[in-house]
Amino acid sequence: MENKKDSIIGIIESLSAISEENAAGTQEASASVEEQTASIEQIANASEGLARLAEKMNQNIAKFKY
Repeated sequence: MENKKDSIIGIIESLSAISEENAAGTQEASASVEEQTASIEQIANASEGLARLAEKMNQNIAKFKY
């Protein structure tokens, strides 16, 4: 009976350690996703700025065409 109890405690401790490792891995993955999201937002903002600049450039070029 004592052996089974020790075995169960060992299993529970192992499961607890695995659970903690999974939680840490999930937090790291979440942080990476947040960083990627922030980068994508920066790229989107930069793309919008470039689109506005291109439109202004086209408008200025159009002045010389006519």
